[in-house]
Amino acid sequence: MAKSNLPTISVSVKKNEKLPDNKLWKNRFEIRSESSDRVYIVSQNIDKGHMGCSCPGWRRYRTCKHLSALGLPGHEVPVTLNINYKQ
Repeated sequence: MAKSNLPTISVSVKKNEKLPDNKLWKNRFEIRSESSDRVYIVSQNIDKGHMGCSCPGWRRYRTCKHLSALGLPGHEVPVTLNINYKQ
C-alpha cells in the first residue's frame, strides 16, 4: 500500500509526554495505564508505518487497549499519524 493511500488518524498528546524518535520508532509518546501506575510508550514504526506499544498485550498479540483507547489500529496496520501536542 502506498503511503499516500494510508488512513490518516489524529491524536492529541500532552507536550510533556512526547519522546524523541529512535532508529526504529517515531512519533513516540507516553501513555499511563488506567489499571496500574505503569507508563507505556506508544510509537510508530519508521519502516512499516504501523503503531506499537511497549505493553505486554501488544508485544504478545500486536494489539492492545492503549492503541484502541487512542483510536489507533493494532495488528501492524500502517497509518498516517497526525499528533496534536497540547499543553
